[in-house]
Amino acid sequence: MRPKSNVRYYWIFAVVLLAGCALASCWGRNGMSEASAARYAYLPDSLNADADVSVAEFAAVRFTAYYNCPGNLTSRLMRQSARCFLGTNSIDLFIDTVTQAYWNTHVAGSRFSVGDDQVIRAYAEAGDVAMDWLRRFFPGVDDRNMRIIFSIKGYQIGVYSCGEFVISR
Repeated sequence: MRPKSNVRYYWIFAVVLLAGCALASCWGRNGMSEASAARYAYLPDSLNADADVSVAEFAAVRFTAYYNCPGNLTSRLMRQSARCFLGTNSIDLFIDTVTQAYWNTHVAGSRFSVGDDQVIRAYAEAGDVAMDWLRRFFPGVDDRNMRIIFSIKGYQIGVYSCGEFVISR
């Protein structure tokens, strides 16, 4: 029987120690987390300055960076862009859409070749999907404080909030 090696335990200890040092270096006075922005020699001082950004503001920027590109939204709608903002009373998500090829019902502007009931169902389904995205980036925020404003090719269609889509065109 081969004796057990302690090398594995040294590696675990080293990883834990490094993680602790990394956390300690970011921990400021009064138990608050602090971090300094990286400095780049080629930038002027005004662009190298630290900026105070809340966790929610950073989440909105991360959300926009992640979802602001074309992609599938539902079987009937595709996302062209998505931009997240912290509004006065709510988190506002603006999603511009186009119809999928098989559901090519968009006529022009904010008009469709199908009835409002089908448009409402399509955008309510898309609202459910987008609300799941928001919940991932903003855990603990009440659904009543999140709105999704839908447009198609830049023309506003309506607003999804609290599980309901209301046409505003």
